[in-house]
Amino acid sequence: MNKVKSFFFIYLIIYITFHSPLVAAEFDPIAVYLTWKGNPETTMTICWITNLDSESDTVEYQRKGEIQWNSVIGSHIHMPDQYPFWIHSVQLIGLKPDSEYNFRVTSNGVKYKFRTLSDDWTKPIRFVVGGDVYHDGLDILQKMNRQVAKLDPMFAIVGGDIAYNDEKPSALPKLMPRWLDWLIAWKNQMVAPDGRLIPMIPAIGNHDVKKGKNNKKPTDAPFFYSLFPFPGSQGFNVLDFGNFMSLVILDSGHTNPVIGVQDKWLSKTLEHRQQIQHKFVVYHVGAYPSVRPFDGKTNAEIRKSWVPLFEKFGVNTVFEHHDHAYKRTWPIHKGQVNFKEGILYLGDGAWAVEKPRIPKKPENTWYLAKTKSSRNVILATVHGNERHFIAIDDTGQIIDEVLSKNNKPSDALIPALKN
Repeated sequence: MNKVKSFFFIYLIIYITFHSPLVAAEFDPIAVYLTWKGNPETTMTICWITNLDSESDTVEYQRKGEIQWNSVIGSHIHMPDQYPFWIHSVQLIGLKPDSEYNFRVTSNGVKYKFRTLSDDWTKPIRFVVGGDVYHDGLDILQKMNRQVAKLDPMFAIVGGDIAYNDEKPSALPKLMPRWLDWLIAWKNQMVAPDGRLIPMIPAIGNHDVKKGKNNKKPTDAPFFYSLFPFPGSQGFNVLDFGNFMSLVILDSGHTNPVIGVQDKWLSKTLEHRQQIQHKFVVYHVGAYPSVRPFDGKTNAEIRKSWVPLFEKFGVNTVFEHHDHAYKRTWPIHKGQVNFKEGILYLGDGAWAVEKPRIPKKPENTWYLAKTKSSRNVILATVHGNERHFIAIDDTGQIIDEVLSKNNKPSDALIPALKN
């Protein structure tokens, strides 16, 4: 009888613990994502999406191993197009380099974690690049996200055409914009093997603008500019990783003209960074397309206005997108293959497109070294004076590899990614 009473008492305690309305569940935002507005060694920008009944902008965070939680208050704005959600953001500053942090939204929030970058630039920097992301079904996106997360990148660069919000229906209920599908998928799948969230650095594409048009204004891309604190209202900016590496994000004519304010800014920005060893540029429409015509208006403008600046100020590698295939060019300098001074152009935007396009054949196109009709992201590792790039498809297979050391690439195709 005593055993029966003891069992009933334990069962009652368990039931009350998990079913009592007095026990509050942990708060978990609809979506959580990370980016940077400042130094990746000592800052992190946290963004999250909530319903309109959750207006708190408080984030608590702690360095791994510490007991005390720090508290900081951010801000929120209404999601565009009268969708019933808040977009919250807060920038954490004064963080320790190369350190893991826990954070939660409100004091009863689900705990997440991130890692700041190291200030020891003798250590490798590992990141992924890809564009033309949520083009088709959510299942295709989720599959590729999982493959990308397995690569354990420190961050991900998203090269435009992110959610196709105006062209395609949401997989979620009608009150959910397609952008939210993408952000929820990022929250769920873009998690590194150690459980940390992978920060993103976005560039704008034509389908991030209403009706997929070029030559528009930032107000025509309300979701992009509301959701991402970086690159901010300007649409083009630079993120520096100490004096070792710079990442320049550009707008290839979607909400800022290629020629004008942007190329003047680009010239000054690159001129001030001539001594930085590794300089990467990211934008959407390619100077050297793998699928579309070489003489397209935007393609030609970029070759005329931006490419000479890349060459003058020592850009090493350029990441392009838009064409829904994979491409690697030969190293190019002044419109010719040049293994000594040439720049590599990598892309071409097929993160999660259902049917990648058929690219031009390298044997018929002077500037192309490798092409393939395949979904892909590029895993980049920067270490010392080397830049190592591996193109990976949605099954985890390597489709291309190149080692670029002092702008002297050597090809080595290998069958599978080694752990």
